[in-house]
Amino acid sequence: MAEFPDADWFLALGRLMEAEGESFRRLGYAEVRFIVRVVGEDGRAECATAVELDGYKLERAVALEDAAGFDPDFTICASRAVWDRMLDEIARNGRPESRHTLSSLALVGEELWLESDDQLREDKYYRYNQTLQELLNLSGKIPR
Repeated sequence: MAEFPDADWFLALGRLMEAEGESFRRLGYAEVRFIVRVVGEDGRAECATAVELDGYKLERAVALEDAAGFDPDFTICASRAVWDRMLDEIARNGRPESRHTLSSLALVGEELWLESDDQLREDKYYRYNQTLQELLNLSGKIPR
């Protein structure tokens, strides 16, 4: 079984996203390309996955080293501990506690932060934030 943040893990979320189609249609069309990066204690990237949402489906997920030419709108960065805490809460409750959501963590910016070369493209994080959170919330349906 694939584990976070493997591309296959995101592809499994994508299959669940398609099965839950109506929930995502209510949130609206999402056209966004992003990278999820796990950052080590030394501040260096341990691993990263490039993900593309197109409309109401996850179009593509690849390991960053296989993502030649991938031009992300933004990169979501956090330590393994932060990602694991969020995913553990999702596994237990179907969603993270409000202070551990993507939105709350990025707002504070200490445990989870964004990187982008273009402020307008970075804004897609905030525009599609609920879609991104709901995508991650589907991980509660994946055996760990």
